[in-house]
Order: sequence, then structure tokens, then C-alpha cells
Amino acid sequence: MKKLGLYAACLVACFLGMACASQSLNSFGPYSAAEAYYGKGNYPKAIEKYQEYLTANPQASLAPIAEYYVGKSYAASGDKVKAIETFKRVSSQYPKTSWAEFAKDQLILLKAPAQS
Repeated sequence: MKKLGLYAACLVACFLGMACASQSLNSFGPYSAAEAYYGKGNYPKAIEKYQEYLTANPQASLAPIAEYYVGKSYAASGDKVKAIETFKRVSSQYPKTSWAEFAKDQLILLKAPAQS
């Protein structure tokens, strides 16, 4: 009986571990989908998924990257105005990241002044 109880406890622990792992993988779901859409050149869907990720994870470590790629997606789609707005937001909201510097480079390419 003790072996059966130990076996049951291990089984429960395994299921809990799998559930936790599944949740952490799903938290990147919209971000991963956005990356896939961006890679395929489907910029409207990439923007949608990056923004979905940002809504759910505004303070996450991937937030500046997601915001930057929203700007890249707008630029690739030909929407220069929204691209400039997004790159300015990246440089102002995440000033101490390399993504702010990348955003400033994009603003130069788009011929728009960077926001400090």
C-alpha cells in the first residue's frame, strides 16, 4: 500500500509539473505566432499577435522586442506614419535597451526625429 501511495504522489507531481510547463509555454503563444507571421511576411497578422502579446504581458522582457517588431511590421506594410509612432514609443518607453537604439536607427531610415 505504501508503494501505491508513493506511486500516486509521483503521478500527481508529474501532472502538476506538466501543467505548469504547459502554462509557461502558452504565455509565449501570441509572441511565437507573431514571429511566425513576421517571418512569412504576413505583417497584419504579425502586428495583431505582437499586440495581443503586449496586452497580456506589458512589462515582460520581450515587450520592447515585440513593440519594435510592430514598428518593423508597419514599415514593411508601407504604413510609415504608424511605424514612426511605434519606433518613437519604443525609444521613449524602453530608453535603456538596445531596442531603443534600434528604433532610433529605424527612425533615421524613415527620416523622422527620435523622441528622447
